[in-house]
Amino acid sequence: MDHLLSIRVFQKIVEVGSFTQASAHLGIPRSTVSKAVLDLEIHLGTQLLQRTTRSVSLTVEGAEYYRRMAGITAKLDEADDVLRGMGAAAEGRLRIDVYSSFAHHVLIPALGYFKAEFPDVQLAVGISDRPVNLVDEGVDCVIRAGELSDSSMVGKALYKDQFVTCASPQYLARHGVPQTPEELREKHRLVGYFGAATNEVWPLTLRQRGVEHQLSRYDLYSNDSAGQIAMVASGLGIGQTHLLVASPLLQSGALVPVLQDWNGHPIPISVMYPSAKRMNRRAKVFVEWLTRYLKSART
Repeated sequence: MDHLLSIRVFQKIVEVGSFTQASAHLGIPRSTVSKAVLDLEIHLGTQLLQRTTRSVSLTVEGAEYYRRMAGITAKLDEADDVLRGMGAAAEGRLRIDVYSSFAHHVLIPALGYFKAEFPDVQLAVGISDRPVNLVDEGVDCVIRAGELSDSSMVGKALYKDQFVTCASPQYLARHGVPQTPEELREKHRLVGYFGAATNEVWPLTLRQRGVEHQLSRYDLYSNDSAGQIAMVASGLGIGQTHLLVASPLLQSGALVPVLQDWNGHPIPISVMYPSAKRMNRRAKVFVEWLTRYLKSART
């Protein structure tokens, strides 16, 4: 038995959720994947995985073995990186997940720069506001807005954004420009956002010199952040979104800021990855590149 190969195969099955996907990720036959797991279970004298025709899940023993092996293989990977040299080219598949408005208005327009610098990284971009299970779905890292609360994740702050309240010029020409939060509440249509997983409505928040207004009476909602921006840009009402995301539309005149003396609350934008996994080299160069790009985009 190739002990290390069997451990790697077992870990990949856990991370991607199937023998077939593990075979594809590792570039080895499906039969080799099955044999490696069977050899490992015989060696350990216990069953690590529960298999059905539709799913694979960990046994209690399998979960404990995965937890213990994650730290060991991470150290092996780190040793490999050191010996290969930090100047070695990053290559291979990188699976990331990005919330919708950031993907459409910030990341995708910049991906040409990333590919020019790292042509050998195959970037698989998942675009969704819903939370993802990084281990089950084989995701290397995610970019999310908001406070970090999941203790199973390691987070790195990319920057702190602000909310901007805005509308299309067409909407403002028809309905006028609100001068106060009260006027916004009473005389205007509002376009809001609700959580893709929780259905929680995010209030439109305005702050000035210790006074705060929260408006949650919306005429239209979306659980997709890019969809909400599209509604606002289409003249359906006034909404609030992240300043960096809205910047291209504000600069082009497709959106116009309103109530600029009333600030929205700040919100951290972070990249996260599982605490049980060390960030691979592909993810590292992506995060380093994205940090540089965002710094230049905000100056």
